[in-house]
Amino acid sequence: MATADNQFGRGPQNANEAYFDAIVRHQIGLLRVSGNIRNQILKILDATEKDLIQEVRRNLQRGRSVTRQEILIKSIRAIRSDAWKQSAQVWRDEIIAVAQAEPEFMARSFQTVSPAVVDLALPSPALLRSIVTTRPFEGQVLNDWARSIRRADLDRMERSIRIGITQGEPIPVISRRIVGTAAQRGTNGVTEITRRQAEAITRTAVVAVTNQAKREFYELNQDVIQEEIYVATLDGRTTPVCRSLDGKTYPIGEGPIPPVHFNCRSVRVATIDGEAIGNRPARAFTQRQLLREYNRANGTNAATRADLPRGHKGSFDAFARRRMRELTGTVDAKVTYQSWLERQPVMFQNDVLGDTRGKLFRKGGLTLDRFVDQRGNEIPLSELARRDAAAFRAAGLDPDDFT
Repeated sequence: MATADNQFGRGPQNANEAYFDAIVRHQIGLLRVSGNIRNQILKILDATEKDLIQEVRRNLQRGRSVTRQEILIKSIRAIRSDAWKQSAQVWRDEIIAVAQAEPEFMARSFQTVSPAVVDLALPSPALLRSIVTTRPFEGQVLNDWARSIRRADLDRMERSIRIGITQGEPIPVISRRIVGTAAQRGTNGVTEITRRQAEAITRTAVVAVTNQAKREFYELNQDVIQEEIYVATLDGRTTPVCRSLDGKTYPIGEGPIPPVHFNCRSVRVATIDGEAIGNRPARAFTQRQLLREYNRANGTNAATRADLPRGHKGSFDAFARRRMRELTGTVDAKVTYQSWLERQPVMFQNDVLGDTRGKLFRKGGLTLDRFVDQRGNEIPLSELARRDAAAFRAAGLDPDDFT
Protein backbone atom coordinates (compact mmCIF):
# COMPACT_ATOMS: atom_id res chain seq x y z
CA MET A 1 0.00 0.00 0.00
CA ALA A 2 1.32 3.43 -0.90
CA THR A 3 2.36 5.67 1.98
CA ALA A 4 4.57 8.18 0.16
CA ASP A 5 3.78 11.88 0.20
CA ASN A 6 0.68 12.56 -1.84
CA GLN A 7 1.49 13.94 -5.29
CA PHE A 8 -2.00 15.44 -5.25
CA GLY A 9 -1.37 17.53 -2.15
CA ARG A 10 -3.35 15.90 0.67
CA GLY A 11 -0.89 13.91 2.78
CA PRO A 12 -0.18 10.21 2.10
CA GLN A 13 -1.31 8.93 -1.30
CA ASN A 14 -4.35 6.74 -1.49
CA ALA A 15 -4.25 3.65 -3.70
CA ASN A 16 -5.94 5.28 -6.69
CA GLU A 17 -3.59 8.27 -6.63
CA ALA A 18 -0.56 6.00 -6.41
CA TYR A 19 -1.87 3.87 -9.28
CA PHE A 20 -2.52 6.97 -11.40
CA ASP A 21 1.03 8.15 -10.65
CA ALA A 22 2.54 4.79 -11.63
CA ILE A 23 0.65 4.54 -14.93
CA VAL A 24 1.44 8.11 -16.04
CA ARG A 25 5.12 7.59 -15.25
CA HIS A 26 4.99 4.33 -17.16
CA GLN A 27 3.42 6.05 -20.15
CA ILE A 28 6.40 8.39 -20.35
CA GLY A 29 8.63 5.33 -20.33
CA LEU A 30 6.60 3.75 -23.13
CA LEU A 31 7.19 6.81 -25.31
CA ARG A 32 10.90 6.23 -24.80
CA VAL A 33 10.47 2.58 -25.71
CA SER A 34 8.86 3.71 -28.96
CA GLY A 35 11.87 5.95 -29.53
CA ASN A 36 14.21 2.98 -29.11
CA ILE A 37 12.20 0.92 -31.60
CA ARG A 38 12.19 3.84 -34.04
CA ASN A 39 15.98 4.11 -33.71
CA GLN A 40 16.35 0.43 -34.61
CA ILE A 41 14.23 0.96 -37.74
CA LEU A 42 16.13 4.08 -38.79
CA LYS A 43 19.49 2.38 -38.24
CA ILE A 44 18.48 -0.36 -40.68
CA LEU A 45 17.20 2.11 -43.26
CA ASP A 46 20.05 4.60 -42.89
CA ALA A 47 22.57 1.81 -43.43
CA THR A 48 21.31 1.48 -47.01
CA GLU A 49 22.00 5.09 -47.99
CA LYS A 50 25.66 4.59 -48.85
CA ASP A 51 24.69 1.65 -51.07
CA LEU A 52 21.96 3.73 -52.71
CA ILE A 53 24.41 6.50 -53.60
CA GLN A 54 26.94 4.01 -54.95
CA GLU A 55 24.26 2.35 -57.05
CA VAL A 56 23.16 5.68 -58.54
CA ARG A 57 26.76 6.56 -59.38
CA ARG A 58 27.65 3.15 -60.79
CA ASN A 59 24.63 2.94 -63.08
CA LEU A 60 24.45 6.53 -64.31
CA GLN A 61 28.13 6.63 -65.11
CA ARG A 62 27.35 3.97 -67.71
CA GLY A 63 24.70 6.08 -69.37
CA ARG A 64 21.16 7.40 -68.97
CA SER A 65 19.22 5.32 -71.43
CA VAL A 66 15.74 4.07 -70.58
CA THR A 67 17.18 0.58 -70.08
CA ARG A 68 19.89 1.84 -67.73
CA GLN A 69 17.30 3.88 -65.81
CA GLU A 70 15.11 0.80 -65.29
CA ILE A 71 18.10 -1.26 -64.16
CA LEU A 72 18.99 1.44 -61.62
CA ILE A 73 15.46 1.67 -60.25
CA LYS A 74 15.18 -2.11 -59.95
CA SER A 75 18.49 -2.21 -58.06
CA ILE A 76 17.48 0.64 -55.75
CA ARG A 77 14.20 -1.09 -54.95
CA ALA A 78 15.99 -4.36 -54.15
CA ILE A 79 18.45 -2.70 -51.76
CA ARG A 80 15.76 -0.80 -49.91
CA SER A 81 13.26 -3.69 -49.92
CA ASP A 82 15.69 -5.90 -48.01
CA ALA A 83 15.98 -3.19 -45.36
CA TRP A 84 12.21 -2.86 -45.16
CA LYS A 85 11.85 -6.61 -44.67
CA GLN A 86 14.17 -6.39 -41.66
CA SER A 87 12.38 -3.30 -40.36
CA ALA A 88 8.96 -4.93 -40.54
CA GLN A 89 10.25 -7.85 -38.47
CA VAL A 90 11.69 -5.49 -35.85
CA TRP A 91 8.39 -3.61 -35.64
CA ARG A 92 6.44 -6.83 -35.21
CA ASP A 93 8.74 -8.52 -32.69
CA GLU A 94 9.42 -5.46 -30.54
CA ILE A 95 5.83 -4.28 -30.36
CA ILE A 96 4.55 -7.78 -29.57
CA ALA A 97 7.04 -7.84 -26.67
CA VAL A 98 5.72 -4.48 -25.47
CA ALA A 99 2.11 -5.68 -25.67
CA GLN A 100 2.84 -8.85 -23.72
CA ALA A 101 4.72 -6.98 -20.98
CA GLU A 102 1.99 -4.37 -20.44
CA PRO A 103 -0.59 -6.37 -18.43
CA GLU A 104 2.16 -7.73 -16.19
CA PHE A 105 3.18 -4.19 -15.33
CA MET A 106 -0.44 -3.21 -14.75
CA ALA A 107 -0.93 -6.14 -12.37
CA ARG A 108 2.29 -5.48 -10.43
CA SER A 109 1.41 -1.81 -10.02
CA PHE A 110 -2.14 -2.64 -8.92
CA GLN A 111 -0.99 -5.17 -6.35
CA THR A 112 1.68 -2.81 -5.05
CA VAL A 113 -0.76 0.02 -4.28
CA SER A 114 -3.80 -2.03 -3.25
CA PRO A 115 -4.47 -2.24 0.50
CA ALA A 116 -6.18 -5.60 -0.07
CA VAL A 117 -5.00 -8.96 -1.32
CA VAL A 118 -6.09 -9.10 -4.97
CA ASP A 119 -5.72 -11.95 -7.45
CA LEU A 120 -5.66 -10.49 -10.95
CA ALA A 121 -6.24 -12.22 -14.29
CA LEU A 122 -3.90 -11.64 -17.23
CA PRO A 123 -4.76 -11.81 -20.94
CA SER A 124 -3.21 -14.76 -22.75
CA PRO A 125 0.03 -14.25 -24.73
CA ALA A 126 -1.86 -15.31 -27.88
CA LEU A 127 -4.49 -12.61 -27.36
CA LEU A 128 -1.83 -9.96 -26.76
CA ARG A 129 0.01 -11.06 -29.90
CA SER A 130 -3.21 -10.77 -31.87
CA ILE A 131 -3.59 -7.15 -30.78
CA VAL A 132 -0.44 -6.38 -32.78
CA THR A 133 -1.15 -8.60 -35.75
CA THR A 134 -4.91 -8.21 -36.28
CA ARG A 135 -6.20 -5.01 -34.65
CA PRO A 136 -6.00 -1.81 -36.72
CA PHE A 137 -4.89 1.59 -35.51
CA GLU A 138 -5.59 4.69 -37.60
CA GLY A 139 -7.29 2.41 -40.13
CA GLN A 140 -4.68 -0.31 -40.72
CA VAL A 141 -2.94 -3.13 -38.88
CA LEU A 142 0.80 -2.85 -38.27
CA ASN A 143 1.84 -5.06 -41.19
CA ASP A 144 -0.26 -2.98 -43.58
CA TRP A 145 1.32 0.21 -42.27
CA ALA A 146 4.75 -1.35 -42.84
CA ARG A 147 3.81 -2.19 -46.43
CA SER A 148 2.35 1.27 -47.00
CA ILE A 149 5.40 3.15 -45.79
CA ARG A 150 7.70 0.81 -47.74
CA ARG A 151 5.73 1.37 -50.94
CA ALA A 152 5.69 5.16 -50.46
CA ASP A 153 9.41 5.23 -49.70
CA LEU A 154 10.31 3.27 -52.85
CA ASP A 155 7.97 5.36 -54.99
CA ARG A 156 9.51 8.61 -53.74
CA MET A 157 13.01 7.42 -54.55
CA GLU A 158 11.97 6.21 -58.00
CA ARG A 159 10.26 9.51 -58.72
CA SER A 160 13.32 11.47 -57.59
CA ILE A 161 15.57 9.44 -59.89
CA ARG A 162 13.29 9.84 -62.89
CA ILE A 163 12.96 13.60 -62.33
CA GLY A 164 16.71 14.00 -61.98
CA ILE A 165 17.46 12.01 -65.12
CA THR A 166 14.75 13.80 -67.14
CA GLN A 167 16.12 17.19 -66.09
CA GLY A 168 19.69 16.18 -66.86
CA GLU A 169 20.92 16.72 -63.33
CA PRO A 170 24.47 15.68 -62.36
CA ILE A 171 24.86 12.44 -60.43
CA PRO A 172 25.62 14.17 -57.08
CA VAL A 173 22.45 16.24 -57.40
CA ILE A 174 20.34 13.14 -58.03
CA SER A 175 21.96 11.47 -55.02
CA ARG A 176 21.18 14.48 -52.85
CA ARG A 177 17.56 14.35 -53.98
CA ILE A 178 17.34 10.91 -52.40
CA VAL A 179 19.43 11.05 -49.22
CA GLY A 180 20.02 14.77 -48.72
CA THR A 181 23.29 16.43 -47.78
CA ALA A 182 25.67 15.82 -44.91
CA ALA A 183 25.53 19.52 -44.01
CA GLN A 184 21.82 19.19 -43.24
CA ARG A 185 22.11 15.66 -41.85
CA GLY A 186 20.00 14.24 -44.65
CA THR A 187 16.93 16.27 -43.75
CA ASN A 188 16.71 17.73 -47.27
CA GLY A 189 16.37 14.35 -49.02
CA VAL A 190 13.22 12.34 -49.68
CA THR A 191 14.34 9.68 -47.19
CA GLU A 192 13.70 12.23 -44.42
CA ILE A 193 9.98 11.92 -45.15
CA THR A 194 10.30 8.20 -44.47
CA ARG A 195 12.08 8.84 -41.17
CA ARG A 196 9.26 11.07 -39.96
CA GLN A 197 6.63 8.55 -41.04
CA ALA A 198 8.49 5.71 -39.34
CA GLU A 199 8.59 7.70 -36.10
CA ALA A 200 4.87 8.49 -36.28
CA ILE A 201 3.90 4.90 -37.02
CA THR A 202 6.12 3.52 -34.25
CA ARG A 203 4.84 5.89 -31.57
CA THR A 204 1.23 5.46 -32.62
CA ALA A 205 1.55 1.67 -32.73
CA VAL A 206 3.07 1.49 -29.24
CA VAL A 207 0.32 3.70 -27.79
CA ALA A 208 -2.33 1.66 -29.63
CA VAL A 209 -1.22 -1.79 -28.55
CA THR A 210 -0.47 -0.83 -24.94
CA ASN A 211 -3.85 0.84 -24.51
CA GLN A 212 -5.53 -2.20 -26.07
CA ALA A 213 -3.53 -4.48 -23.74
CA LYS A 214 -4.66 -2.35 -20.79
CA ARG A 215 -8.23 -2.64 -22.02
CA GLU A 216 -8.02 -6.46 -22.04
CA PHE A 217 -6.53 -6.41 -18.53
CA TYR A 218 -9.21 -4.05 -17.23
CA GLU A 219 -12.04 -6.11 -18.73
CA LEU A 220 -10.71 -9.30 -17.12
CA ASN A 221 -10.59 -7.61 -13.71
CA GLN A 222 -13.81 -5.58 -13.63
CA ASP A 223 -14.60 -7.00 -10.20
CA VAL A 224 -12.02 -4.63 -8.68
CA ILE A 225 -11.95 -1.85 -11.32
CA GLN A 226 -14.56 0.88 -11.38
CA GLU A 227 -14.01 3.02 -14.50
CA GLU A 228 -11.29 4.53 -16.69
CA ILE A 229 -9.94 8.09 -16.82
CA TYR A 230 -8.71 9.52 -20.13
CA VAL A 231 -5.34 11.16 -19.43
CA ALA A 232 -3.75 13.40 -22.06
CA THR A 233 -0.14 14.60 -21.91
CA LEU A 234 -1.03 18.30 -21.74
CA ASP A 235 1.66 20.44 -23.31
CA GLY A 236 2.19 22.45 -26.47
CA ARG A 237 1.94 19.34 -28.64
CA THR A 238 -1.42 18.15 -27.34
CA THR A 239 -4.15 18.17 -29.98
CA PRO A 240 -7.53 19.80 -29.35
CA VAL A 241 -9.29 16.42 -29.35
CA CYS A 242 -7.07 15.06 -26.55
CA ARG A 243 -7.39 18.28 -24.58
CA SER A 244 -11.17 17.93 -24.79
CA LEU A 245 -11.05 14.31 -23.56
CA ASP A 246 -8.57 14.83 -20.72
CA GLY A 247 -10.03 13.92 -17.33
CA LYS A 248 -13.22 12.36 -18.69
CA THR A 249 -14.26 9.02 -17.22
CA TYR A 250 -15.76 6.05 -19.05
CA PRO A 251 -17.07 2.59 -18.18
CA ILE A 252 -14.50 -0.15 -18.73
CA GLY A 253 -13.87 -0.65 -22.45
CA GLU A 254 -16.26 2.10 -23.58
CA GLY A 255 -15.52 5.49 -25.08
CA PRO A 256 -12.45 6.59 -27.08
CA ILE A 257 -9.36 4.42 -26.68
CA PRO A 258 -6.03 6.12 -27.54
CA PRO A 259 -4.55 6.70 -30.03
CA VAL A 260 -7.21 9.01 -31.40
CA HIS A 261 -4.76 10.46 -33.95
CA PHE A 262 -1.21 9.91 -35.18
CA ASN A 263 1.47 10.60 -32.55
CA CYS A 264 -1.17 10.45 -29.80
CA ARG A 265 0.44 10.06 -26.36
CA SER A 266 -2.70 9.69 -24.26
CA VAL A 267 -3.52 6.81 -21.93
CA ARG A 268 -6.56 5.43 -20.11
CA VAL A 269 -6.00 4.82 -16.39
CA ALA A 270 -8.36 2.57 -14.44
CA THR A 271 -9.70 3.53 -11.02
CA ILE A 272 -9.72 0.93 -8.28
CA ASP A 273 -13.13 0.09 -6.83
CA GLY A 274 -12.96 0.96 -3.13
CA GLU A 275 -16.14 -0.95 -2.32
CA ALA A 276 -14.70 -4.13 -3.80
CA ILE A 277 -11.36 -3.62 -2.05
CA GLY A 278 -13.12 -3.05 1.29
CA ASN A 279 -14.68 -6.49 1.07
CA ARG A 280 -11.39 -8.32 0.46
CA PRO A 281 -8.71 -9.53 2.90
CA ALA A 282 -6.21 -6.86 3.85
CA ARG A 283 -2.57 -7.25 2.95
CA ALA A 284 -0.32 -8.01 5.94
CA PHE A 285 1.08 -4.47 5.92
CA THR A 286 -2.42 -2.99 5.79
CA GLN A 287 -3.68 -5.32 8.53
CA ARG A 288 -0.95 -4.12 10.88
CA GLN A 289 -1.80 -0.50 10.10
CA LEU A 290 -5.51 -1.11 10.70
CA LEU A 291 -4.83 -2.78 14.04
CA ARG A 292 -2.63 0.12 15.15
CA GLU A 293 -5.37 2.60 14.25
CA TYR A 294 -8.07 0.51 15.93
CA ASN A 295 -6.00 0.02 19.07
CA ARG A 296 -5.42 3.78 19.38
CA ALA A 297 -9.10 4.54 18.92
CA ASN A 298 -10.41 1.84 21.24
CA GLY A 299 -7.77 1.47 23.95
CA THR A 300 -6.91 -2.09 22.91
CA ASN A 301 -3.44 -3.56 22.38
CA ALA A 302 -3.96 -6.47 19.98
CA ALA A 303 -1.09 -7.62 17.72
CA THR A 304 -3.49 -9.61 15.52
CA ARG A 305 -7.24 -9.74 14.97
CA ALA A 306 -7.36 -12.97 16.96
CA ASP A 307 -5.90 -11.11 19.98
CA LEU A 308 -8.75 -8.60 20.11
CA PRO A 309 -10.90 -8.74 23.25
CA ARG A 310 -14.29 -10.41 23.14
CA GLY A 311 -16.83 -8.28 21.32
CA HIS A 312 -14.24 -6.29 19.33
CA LYS A 313 -13.76 -8.55 16.31
CA GLY A 314 -16.99 -7.56 14.58
CA SER A 315 -16.34 -3.91 15.37
CA PHE A 316 -12.83 -4.20 13.99
CA ASP A 317 -14.09 -5.86 10.80
CA ALA A 318 -16.52 -3.03 10.14
CA PHE A 319 -13.78 -0.48 10.88
CA ALA A 320 -11.38 -2.31 8.53
CA ARG A 321 -13.86 -2.35 5.63
CA ARG A 322 -14.49 1.38 5.99
CA ARG A 323 -10.79 2.23 6.25
CA MET A 324 -9.94 0.00 3.27
CA ARG A 325 -12.39 2.00 1.18
CA GLU A 326 -10.81 5.22 2.44
CA LEU A 327 -7.30 3.96 1.72
CA THR A 328 -8.37 3.11 -1.83
CA GLY A 329 -9.73 6.64 -2.29
CA THR A 330 -10.23 8.48 -5.57
CA VAL A 331 -8.26 10.56 -8.07
CA ASP A 332 -8.74 14.30 -8.45
CA ALA A 333 -10.29 14.61 -11.91
CA LYS A 334 -8.87 18.12 -12.26
CA VAL A 335 -5.24 17.03 -12.19
CA THR A 336 -3.36 17.81 -15.43
CA TYR A 337 -0.03 16.64 -16.75
CA GLN A 338 1.40 20.08 -16.02
CA SER A 339 0.29 20.03 -12.37
CA TRP A 340 1.24 16.36 -12.05
CA LEU A 341 4.77 16.99 -13.33
CA GLU A 342 5.17 20.00 -11.02
CA ARG A 343 4.74 17.64 -8.06
CA GLN A 344 7.22 15.02 -9.23
CA PRO A 345 10.77 14.84 -7.80
CA VAL A 346 13.42 17.08 -9.34
CA MET A 347 15.29 14.05 -10.68
CA PHE A 348 12.20 12.85 -12.54
CA GLN A 349 11.45 16.31 -13.94
CA ASN A 350 15.02 16.56 -15.23
CA ASP A 351 14.76 13.08 -16.69
CA VAL A 352 11.66 14.11 -18.65
CA LEU A 353 12.66 17.65 -19.62
CA GLY A 354 16.45 17.71 -19.38
CA ASP A 355 18.44 19.53 -16.70
CA THR A 356 18.18 23.02 -18.22
CA ARG A 357 14.51 22.86 -19.15
CA GLY A 358 13.85 21.33 -15.73
CA LYS A 359 15.30 24.44 -14.07
CA LEU A 360 13.30 26.70 -16.39
CA PHE A 361 10.17 24.71 -15.54
CA ARG A 362 10.70 24.92 -11.77
CA LYS A 363 12.30 28.33 -11.28
CA GLY A 364 11.99 30.18 -14.57
CA GLY A 365 8.22 30.14 -14.73
CA LEU A 366 8.05 28.44 -18.13
CA THR A 367 5.08 26.13 -18.63
CA LEU A 368 5.35 23.02 -20.81
CA ASP A 369 3.81 24.68 -23.86
CA ARG A 370 6.65 27.22 -23.91
CA PHE A 371 9.16 24.50 -24.75
CA VAL A 372 7.61 23.63 -28.14
CA ASP A 373 6.53 25.57 -31.23
CA GLN A 374 3.06 25.58 -32.81
CA ARG A 375 3.85 22.39 -34.75
CA GLY A 376 4.92 20.57 -31.59
CA ASN A 377 8.66 20.65 -32.30
CA GLU A 378 10.96 21.22 -29.33
CA ILE A 379 12.42 24.73 -29.36
CA PRO A 380 16.27 24.72 -29.14
CA LEU A 381 17.72 26.16 -25.95
CA SER A 382 19.48 28.86 -27.98
CA GLU A 383 16.14 30.13 -29.24
CA LEU A 384 14.53 29.83 -25.82
CA ALA A 385 17.35 31.95 -24.39
CA ARG A 386 16.63 34.67 -26.94
CA ARG A 387 12.88 34.53 -26.37
CA ASP A 388 12.84 34.18 -22.59
CA ALA A 389 16.09 35.61 -21.24
CA ALA A 390 14.34 36.69 -18.03
CA ALA A 391 13.23 33.09 -17.38
CA PHE A 392 16.83 31.90 -17.71
CA ARG A 393 18.00 34.50 -15.21
CA ALA A 394 15.19 33.61 -12.80
CA ALA A 395 16.35 29.99 -12.99
CA GLY A 396 19.93 31.02 -12.20
CA LEU A 397 21.10 30.53 -15.80
CA ASP A 398 22.98 33.00 -17.99
CA PRO A 399 21.09 33.23 -21.33
CA ASP A 400 24.35 34.27 -23.04
CA ASP A 401 25.73 30.79 -22.34
CA PHE A 402 23.06 29.31 -24.66
CA THR A 403 23.07 31.76 -27.58
